[in-house]
Amino acid sequence: MELTRHEDTKPFEFAEFVIRELSPASFEEGSIAEITVPIGADRPARVNQKRHRIYVGIAGDVEFQVGGETVHVRPGDLLRIGEGEEYGFHNGGYEEAKLLLLRMPGPSLPENY
Repeated sequence: MELTRHEDTKPFEFAEFVIRELSPASFEEGSIAEITVPIGADRPARVNQKRHRIYVGIAGDVEFQVGGETVHVRPGDLLRIGEGEEYGFHNGGYEEAKLLLLRMPGPSLPENY
């Protein structure tokens, strides 16, 4: 068993976002991170290099562009982006948003956020 406590993880800034890497140290198959997305923040379009990139809405409303299609991720929603798909996102709402990001395989910090 391995427990990672939220309060024990140190947030770091990446572009306009605040990231908390929550992955247990022994978990090599993927990674789990919490992303805080401020109002007006953008993630420019890029091609997903991971086999799976899964975003789970925790708070707020984040507008994603995936392969030319627009979807909104809200609390409880899950969006899977496959390898090779182009995606980007924007918080155009009226409140800070939070996403949980699961990546398989895991990251090479910090460029893969």
